[in-house]
Amino acid sequence: MAEKRHGPGIISLLVYLIGVASLGGGLSGWIHATGAMEWVNTLEAPTWAPSFVVMNVLGLLIPQFVVVGLWVVQRNGKDGLRNLCTLLIALLLAGMATQVCIFFGMRDPALGFLAAMAMWVYTLFISGVVGRASTAAGILLWIPFAWHTLLLVLGFELMRLNAVGTFAGGL
Repeated sequence: MAEKRHGPGIISLLVYLIGVASLGGGLSGWIHATGAMEWVNTLEAPTWAPSFVVMNVLGLLIPQFVVVGLWVVQRNGKDGLRNLCTLLIALLLAGMATQVCIFFGMRDPALGFLAAMAMWVYTLFISGVVGRASTAAGILLWIPFAWHTLLLVLGFELMRLNAVGTFAGGL
């Protein structure tokens, strides 16, 4: 007798990928339509920082790794942690969208840094929890963790170089 398969199939993965690509594309369109990209280009940035166009493209690709991790944990994760990990990964995706909205919507590098710090801590936490449920899914979440590490360091530098009226002024 064949072993019962858990979780979603390949069609669900394709739906996840298309859904997160649509969300990323919508956020990217919002950034360009509201003039936030022009605002970002006026910020003083460190010399090592990649261009914001490259950051935008990478920002569209990183959530794809998250949803593949979601699919893997739903399909192969331990039974007791599968639903918890699904919730945690869904919250990660929501947090990533919120981080973009905070930085580009508020147009404040200090708030962007705080959002990046919160997402870095959260991504570190869920990488460990999801890694306990499924090693493969946990490894896939290292890619967004590396992304959030870059955003954290870049956010600190943008805050330091551009925010004079907040707690970062004078650093």
